[in-house]
Amino acid sequence: MSRTDKLVLTVLVLLNAAVKLAWLRVNELSGDEPFTVFWAQQGTRDLLAMFQEENNPPLYFFLMKWWSAAAPLEVAWLRVPSAVFSAIAVWPLFLFARKHLSIWAAISACLLFTFCNEHYAYAHEVRAYGLLTLLAITAMWQLDRLARRKPRAFLWLVAVNALMAYTHFMGWAAMGIQFLCLLVVAEWRHALRTWLKTLGIAVVLFVPYGHVFVQRVGSSVVHGTWLAQPAWDEPYSMLWRWSNQPAITVLFLCAIAFACWRTRAKNIAMRVGLLWAGTPLIGLFIVSFFVPLYLDRYLVWAAPGFAMLVVACLEQLTDKQTVVRVALIAACAAMLVTFRPWAGNGMHPSRVAEQVRQWDEEGGTSFTVLPYWYTLNWAAAEDLALFRDPYALETWNAVKSRGVGGYDPTHPVAGSDAPDGPVILIDADARTTTPSPEVRSYLRANYPRIDSVEADRKVWVYRFRK
Repeated sequence: MSRTDKLVLTVLVLLNAAVKLAWLRVNELSGDEPFTVFWAQQGTRDLLAMFQEENNPPLYFFLMKWWSAAAPLEVAWLRVPSAVFSAIAVWPLFLFARKHLSIWAAISACLLFTFCNEHYAYAHEVRAYGLLTLLAITAMWQLDRLARRKPRAFLWLVAVNALMAYTHFMGWAAMGIQFLCLLVVAEWRHALRTWLKTLGIAVVLFVPYGHVFVQRVGSSVVHGTWLAQPAWDEPYSMLWRWSNQPAITVLFLCAIAFACWRTRAKNIAMRVGLLWAGTPLIGLFIVSFFVPLYLDRYLVWAAPGFAMLVVACLEQLTDKQTVVRVALIAACAAMLVTFRPWAGNGMHPSRVAEQVRQWDEEGGTSFTVLPYWYTLNWAAAEDLALFRDPYALETWNAVKSRGVGGYDPTHPVAGSDAPDGPVILIDADARTTTPSPEVRSYLRANYPRIDSVEADRKVWVYRFRK
């Protein structure tokens, strides 16, 4: 790597770090984040037991366990690892793109990644997606090095693929794309046998967790997932998320179509980008009509392939380098002006907690939370220190076993009737994940006085009184 390339790469990494480490507090802990934080505070034995029942490989949870033990238990600090993983991801992306494209295109690929609102959002989540993205890009870079017979590429690919499998189950889909690239990209085909050896070693390294993986995948196939079948426009909507705005999406697609027609996709970066982004974009869409899995976070590892595809195609629009550079600058500028790192996700569990406090001033209130996992969002909004309480896990297991938080009106304690005191129901859009109409019917039948307020987006708080 030349001195210029090293300097450019350093600037890109520092730029990403500065951007990704900004606005870490713009969003409250919400969604699945409190789940990660809660389990990162539990003992190793309890954490291992959780993995037997949830679709969460262990690597990121253990990283967060170690990190949260050393850093303050505060929102911004909890998000630092994901932000750092996302910032570092431009390193392998630049090196991979630079090998097959000009330095202008390699820089542009990194800037499209940097200014993508979708990537920025996941860089600020206490979840595994930032790490998964870093590993997926690194794996493709090492696959390219393996095909070019570079030293230590074999060991690097084994390590990265094994780590990817232990980070998220979609890591196996990323490895499937590697296999497809080796079959389709003629320049890489000679490395197929060597790659199969790396895969074999990665599988062996995954054996200790293999039975959990098979069990969880089997459960999803047999019983389905909480997701619905995707709408027919979902692939376009996914590209829209990767491009920030619909107009940019259309322009990028036009550039891809024209460049592929003009050059027959002779450039390796174009072919790899098509396979890396296009195959999961369409393939997972088709699979989701049988086992619904089409979700933006499950495709976050494929989005960098789209960035590389776009810049590779822009570089092939014409032989005039001035025009190419203008096109690359325009693409980066379009992503920059539509980049909104300061924009929140609109989720405020603290407002739910505040509403509950207002209605529970006198105490003696029973609580019901639907779906039950939102109890962790509520608890995190009240006080993150609750997750370190010695009885936190015992309380959570009681909540989960009853299916709701605190009080289950459809299955009251033996010999008890509906409580005389008020009952507060927190309904976090439960109809989409945990349909429980009997809970609402029971409460309405037994408590004629009802107050309600939408305390947060799609989160309603109800107070039932006799």
